Amino acid sequence: MRRGGDVGGFSGMTVPTVSRELFMRRLQRSKLLTLEQMQQAYEAAAQTADGRQLGKLLVEKRLMTRFQVRMLLADRTDGFLLGQYKILEPIGKGGMGRVFKAEHVGMGRLVAIKVLVSDLVQTEQARQLFEREVKLAARLQHPNIVTAYDADHVAGRYFLVLEYVDGPDLQSLVRRDGPLPVGVACELIRQAALGLQYAHELGMVHRDIKPSNLLVQRRNPLGTGPLLKILDFGLARLQLSESHLEAEAENVPFDRRTVIGTPDYLSPEQARDWHSVDIRSDLYSLGCTFYFLLAGRPPFAGGQALEKMVRHLTERPPPLEDLRPEIPRPVIEVVETLMAKNPLERYQSPLDAALALAPHAVPSTAFLGAPLEPDHEASGGLPDLSTWPSPRSSLTAVTGQSALSLPMPAHPQPTPRRNWSRSVVLAMGLILGFALGISSLGLLSWLGLIRR
Repeated sequence: MRRGGDVGGFSGMTVPTVSRELFMRRLQRSKLLTLEQMQQAYEAAAQTADGRQLGKLLVEKRLMTRFQVRMLLADRTDGFLLGQYKILEPIGKGGMGRVFKAEHVGMGRLVAIKVLVSDLVQTEQARQLFEREVKLAARLQHPNIVTAYDADHVAGRYFLVLEYVDGPDLQSLVRRDGPLPVGVACELIRQAALGLQYAHELGMVHRDIKPSNLLVQRRNPLGTGPLLKILDFGLARLQLSESHLEAEAENVPFDRRTVIGTPDYLSPEQARDWHSVDIRSDLYSLGCTFYFLLAGRPPFAGGQALEKMVRHLTERPPPLEDLRPEIPRPVIEVVETLMAKNPLERYQSPLDAALALAPHAVPSTAFLGAPLEPDHEASGGLPDLSTWPSPRSSLTAVTGQSALSLPMPAHPQPTPRRNWSRSVVLAMGLILGFALGISSLGLLSWLGLIRR
């Protein structure tokens, strides 16, 4: 083992010494590249005898990502292909599963894939709930909601295919840069309210609004400024236990005191009974998120989960004007209205909150700064998909070779398409020759009959 130095952006990462031959064999087994891309990899391999340097070259040529190279250097060759999708890199990890940036093999479209933890879909009731909630989430087509493209399961693993958002979540952004400018925070919460209003009109409640479920897209096709998108609509109820799912399916009474949501952003009524909440519960959570963006901390920081829920029920958070005196009083009033303990004292619809924030909103992307680098160590490696089938796509690289020999030959080897063409020409020649032979024998026989 030795330090990777700064090879291919793997600074500080411990990787084993890998020859180019071994790296290419692993690349072949991974089926990451098409036949044409494998040919380019062969050409790059002729430039170095070191596997790490070869990985750097392939990253520079945009044939692989740094994460993919890192996995191959660690001898991870399975799990890159998930149905019709190729895993590019991990981008997040949470209680419900892990999220990967991926690419559709045939279409080349970038997507985000959320692989759910197996505990969430262990029972038949949980799987039925998953399918039902995903169908409801697929109805949501709004600029401020992450679009759900597909949902599937392979070898017992359930996953969602979602719209890929190229910016950070608000939790990560505030942790890195601190509280947001007031006008920017107002604009982001205003957009979140518009997304919630659309869902509200379709009869849906999110139940887990929080900073990490609000993503910021850098490129806004609708105009200037950031574009906020709400993540994980329809997934909160997957946290229910098996007994709750069975009771709900059979429409019988059950213990409603089970908590769904995140304690830092949980409404008082959802802490008491998650089943009967409406959109005003999401507005309370949105108010807590607004507080977090302005203060750089949740309303009731510190303590255990139960303590936080009690404080949501009984206490007022530290005044924002004490933490940031420059916040205008009308903005603080919006936060206080959103976070009212009594749902009747809150805004009665997300649209009301959006209208209240509009005069204070500033659409700017200057706050985003440099892109946040994904934490591959924290997000983990590839999903455990070693037994999953690879996509049935003609674009998947399947060379059929058992070993690779380097350096590359001076002339590139013919592709299977060329070999197929030569076989067809050869077969046609044999058939034509056979036909001509038969014709010649017939002609000779006919001439012999005439002589008689």
